[in-house]
Amino acid sequence: MKNKIKYIGVAVRWFDKVNGNTYHSVRITRCADGKVLSCPFTYGYGDSYRQTALEAMNKAGWLPCKYMLEATDRTPLNHFERENNYPIDWNVSEGLKRDCIANGKD
Repeated sequence: MKNKIKYIGVAVRWFDKVNGNTYHSVRITRCADGKVLSCPFTYGYGDSYRQTALEAMNKAGWLPCKYMLEATDRTPLNHFERENNYPIDWNVSEGLKRDCIANGKD
């Protein structure tokens, strides 16, 4: 069986107890060539780190043309994982604010 993992995503989430907000940062590594994309510390709860990563991958040209954001008749980004047999191996952790910021730096 061929390995279906093409990307490795590392997401760190942090919950700001004082204000009740959730933040995340993401690093995506492309397995084919080892290139890394970093998505800085940003607001978002639940699985929003996935959308953040897919937007960065799209902007970097890592996704097929049918998922491009500019065209309204194209397939939405959130369909990429399902339609491609979930090629991103996600490693998600809860961390401190400094961990979250450090994960999103280049």
